[in-house]
Amino acid sequence: MSQGNVSAIVNSLLSLESDDTPMHIGMLFRFALPQGSGRHFVAELAAAFRQQNNLSAPWHWRLKGRSGLKPQWQECQQVDLEHHFRQLGLPAPGGERELGVLVSRLHSQLLDPSRPPWECYVIEGLEEGRFALYFKVHRALVDVAGGAEVLYAFLATKASDQRISAPWCCAIDSDLSPQTGQIWPRPLAAAGNLGRAVSRLVGAGLRRQSELAVPYKAPRTALNGPVNRQRRFATQHYASNRLKAVAETLGEADTTVILLYLCGSALRRFLKEYNALPDEPLIAAVPQSRVHLADFSLAFVALGSDEADPLTRFRAVQRSYAAAIKHLEAVAPELRMAYSLAASAPFIAGQISGAQPWMPAMFNLSFVNLPGPGSERYLGGAKLESLHNLSLLMPGSALAISCVPCSKGVNIGLSGARDTLPHLQRIAVYMGQALDSLESQLQNSSKEAS
Repeated sequence: MSQGNVSAIVNSLLSLESDDTPMHIGMLFRFALPQGSGRHFVAELAAAFRQQNNLSAPWHWRLKGRSGLKPQWQECQQVDLEHHFRQLGLPAPGGERELGVLVSRLHSQLLDPSRPPWECYVIEGLEEGRFALYFKVHRALVDVAGGAEVLYAFLATKASDQRISAPWCCAIDSDLSPQTGQIWPRPLAAAGNLGRAVSRLVGAGLRRQSELAVPYKAPRTALNGPVNRQRRFATQHYASNRLKAVAETLGEADTTVILLYLCGSALRRFLKEYNALPDEPLIAAVPQSRVHLADFSLAFVALGSDEADPLTRFRAVQRSYAAAIKHLEAVAPELRMAYSLAASAPFIAGQISGAQPWMPAMFNLSFVNLPGPGSERYLGGAKLESLHNLSLLMPGSALAISCVPCSKGVNIGLSGARDTLPHLQRIAVYMGQALDSLESQLQNSSKEAS
């Protein structure tokens, strides 16, 4: 039974998909075993998952004709749950390195296009009595299901709630009709609004001192090297009070600016080690949609990697981010997706034609800020301790950094092309050290001022 065409933005995403750049994302959940639980808790949880074979929409949908001009969602009458859900184990006590290696391998594997595009793994054997759940799903399915929040829907909000709900059986508050909304509403008004936005972008590209970062002006670096299907994954966690304290001291209300500064600082150090730091600042593509791809818009932010002084670098990021948001806000909300698609058109055309490696780099890396669960969450009484996103990689961009807020901080996930960025963990470590260094500098400045 056909469910209808996919949206225009999803169609664009599918046009970028290949064996080397699959368009799936991943979520890595870490749980602490409930107090007093037996050693068979994880096995019992997995057994409870296997019994839940009455799938809710859209988890029994697959993409039909995904490589054609009009891909559609199609309902599968039978879904082999043994394929989609599996139980794995690490040699106890499994550390972060062993878990990272396993998840990197799982994330590198392609989803079967003949089946609903998702897989789920329960992983036991982690140190300190913990277990993990890794959920891999095509970005298009997340969109039609209602956005990233749907990936938390199976979790309870109270520890006393002992129910075990499988992710694929949770009822979703959505009509689930594929989003085929208009891309160019009110043609005359749209043309004028989009024309002004493009004019501002072109003007910024011509002005060397403009605060507005523009696509296709990013310096080519190792971050723009070849991307194949093999992935590396690394994580960081920052407490909310640390980020808020730094932001308050610097007069910045949005901690996203702090996180972008950490990215730029870490990459500056990383590239300098290889004598490969460009004279121009690195450019991050920062999606602004937090729910559906239909609300998608794309900001471009200069990361200040060309500035040696940390505070000067931070102010550069701050100004660039503010300019990017102001630029997008000048575009009518209903036109922002169309505007972002127009800006991405040369990038998409380059991928389809095979010319992308010879084109100017649209950006150096992507930075995604996802909504978190918003409160403590539990699975069968097991407390969710951390949650990290594994982002998809775009052609010609070997690094994606994602942030997921939780009740006590922000979880950072770094996804990289293994063969282009084999030392991804260094970037993660350097981000943490950049935060330490910035805190120390601000404390010293405060002491000198007093």
